[in-house]
Amino acid sequence: MFDFLKKKIKDSISSIQKKIISEEKRQAETNTGIEKEIHEENTSEPHREEERKHRIISRKVTEKEIDEVYSDIKEALTENNVAVSVLDAIHDDLKSYLIGKEVSIFNNKKEVVEAIHKSIADVLKEYPEEEFLSKIRSKKPFIILFIGVNGAGKTTTLAKLADKLSNEGLKIVASASDTFRAASIEQLDIHMKKLKIDLIKRSYGADPAAVAFDAIKHAKATGADVVLIDTAGRSDVNKNLLEELKKVKKVSKPDMTIFVGDALTGNDVVKQAQAFDREVGIDATILSKADVDKKGGAVLSISYVTKKPILFLGTGQEYGDLINFDKEKTLEYILG
Repeated sequence: MFDFLKKKIKDSISSIQKKIISEEKRQAETNTGIEKEIHEENTSEPHREEERKHRIISRKVTEKEIDEVYSDIKEALTENNVAVSVLDAIHDDLKSYLIGKEVSIFNNKKEVVEAIHKSIADVLKEYPEEEFLSKIRSKKPFIILFIGVNGAGKTTTLAKLADKLSNEGLKIVASASDTFRAASIEQLDIHMKKLKIDLIKRSYGADPAAVAFDAIKHAKATGADVVLIDTAGRSDVNKNLLEELKKVKKVSKPDMTIFVGDALTGNDVVKQAQAFDREVGIDATILSKADVDKKGGAVLSISYVTKKPILFLGTGQEYGDLINFDKEKTLEYILG
């Protein structure tokens, strides 16, 4: 994942470095007299020689240069479906980190890379897995509601999380509250049978909130630790879907609401997350299909725009293909 973004950032940094070196060489050429003075300087005064060298090879970064740096980075990020608000935040951060900072032909690339690293880090929000597991164990049963548009991978993601939590020794109950999409109940039923997890279901057309209520009641009766509630989606974020989800949330009173989005849809998934957060409320995000997302715009945008952390990334079809989102590892990969 992020291969295209990584290449674009690398190309941008190389371009920025060339611009800085070119400018510094031009300035150095206008100071040949000072350079000659350095070479002829009395060796008994090394500190004066160092001062003169410093004047020639070191200078402070200007706002104009930051705008040029940002121009290259903006092009790379825009091509990778990064939201405009994220671009603006990165621009502001680059100004904060670099304007007035002393750089030279020897350290300019390092300073620029560090500034870009910090600015991108500021827009990413993670949810450490240890913290997530600790929160789940703080209440019994802990109720998690899954929401998102149709086709984003909610049901498969729920199954992956069920497997992960089961491996942590937690007893799970699943609720088939997607009573709208054809074959959704059968799909969840197959997953839960494979994982040997109790599934509470009704017929298609049943009240999704009532199914969730039954699942929570069953969890309390059997001493289960976690209830995972699957819900319906639509091809778009429409009023009927939102009203249905509001009712499910009101009845189930979830301890955490997770938005599941398709990373491949770029800016669309960010807009979807905003809409669900505004109308229903979300606590964290899981992005599916991150392994085949070559651009990475959704990952860079969604947590900043919603102000909610990314919990996991879906990286394949197997149950174990759900990895904790680590922003430092992500940045290390993107920036090489």
